[in-house]
Amino acid sequence: MSDAPDRPEPHAFAAHELAVGQHAELERDVTEDDVLTFARLSGDWNPLHVDVEYARGTRYEGRIVHGAFQVGLASALIGMHLPGKHVLLGSIQARFMTPLYFPCRVAVRGELTAWNAVARSGTVKVVVRDLARQVPTAEIFMRVTLHDEQGAPADEPATVGRTARLAAGESRPVVAVTGAAGAIGAAIATELASTYAVLALVHRAPLSAALRTLPHVHEVAVDLAAPDFAEHVAAALAGQPLYGVVHAAWPGLPRGGLLGAPDETIEEQVRFGSVHTVRLARVLFGHAGAAGGRLVVVSSLAGGRRPALAMAPYSLGKATLESTIRLLAPEMARKQISVNAICPSLVPAGMNRHQNERALKLQAANVPLGRLCEAGDVAGLVRFLLSRDAGFVSGQLIELAGGIV
Repeated sequence: MSDAPDRPEPHAFAAHELAVGQHAELERDVTEDDVLTFARLSGDWNPLHVDVEYARGTRYEGRIVHGAFQVGLASALIGMHLPGKHVLLGSIQARFMTPLYFPCRVAVRGELTAWNAVARSGTVKVVVRDLARQVPTAEIFMRVTLHDEQGAPADEPATVGRTARLAAGESRPVVAVTGAAGAIGAAIATELASTYAVLALVHRAPLSAALRTLPHVHEVAVDLAAPDFAEHVAAALAGQPLYGVVHAAWPGLPRGGLLGAPDETIEEQVRFGSVHTVRLARVLFGHAGAAGGRLVVVSSLAGGRRPALAMAPYSLGKATLESTIRLLAPEMARKQISVNAICPSLVPAGMNRHQNERALKLQAANVPLGRLCEAGDVAGLVRFLLSRDAGFVSGQLIELAGGIV
């Protein structure tokens, strides 16, 4: 319209210009006028949002921003910044962790956690954060696609990306490995590539150049937390049965005790040990063939067996992982799927790669076998647990401790 007021121009990404890990962020103030305008436009005049006296008498002790308003902020992020002009919203999954009080200033950060350039669709994870309190108030997963402009040229062909599909008629058993870009995950994927077709699941970091050269390793970029995670794995399988899942991904090694740890740090550690593990089990249960399969997870000696106070959130997450495995084993047995956890002692790689040489020597001196556990030790035990010889081993937490008792 010629008389329309000036408005900002959205970014306009094409499908081939987008990739997992791409992110954008905006900041804005949320005022009383914003909330009252939203109430008028939506018709949601709930007094918790608009009535000072009523809200003061609730457990919140003040007015809070509508959850749908925060979804609107996420909509602005995807509509204006990532993917921008050509986006079409397909579905939303949201949770609100902490009340957002107003007036306030918020940061809205979006990250592309899954993307299929051929299908022109993916998932954007949006987090709304209250800048004054430095706490996240909303986490919103938005399933998006890109539409075409009438008469516009089509996108350039997608280059070879980070999401692969198995070839039709794959003769090797298929094993998915999470955390394949990490030190232990990469060692596992390398070990298995001589026998299996490996779906190497990665998130922010790509596979190493060495792994990419292996003919039976297929890189799949996906976020385990994304609502459509299972769909992306299914697409990569291309109709082939899934024999095994090796869960080696983990969201870092936070230091300190539980009392001082942010809620979101504890939640993330526990989710990896519970919800994400169960979701992987569901994928395997749904795609396993008639011969059954294997679920192997990488835990830690610092999990339920020997919890470490100096990294309590991590120990809690790993202990949760071990309980999840024990509970899953009887259920997965209905399809002849075994479920086991490997609990290594300290491995001087990945999350532990920054430990100094003196500290590592002291650790090794406490191991009866005289050395630290290596990524190859974990990979070798994974290979055994995937084999026929381990078919009756299930529900076990197997320590790789070098004789430590």
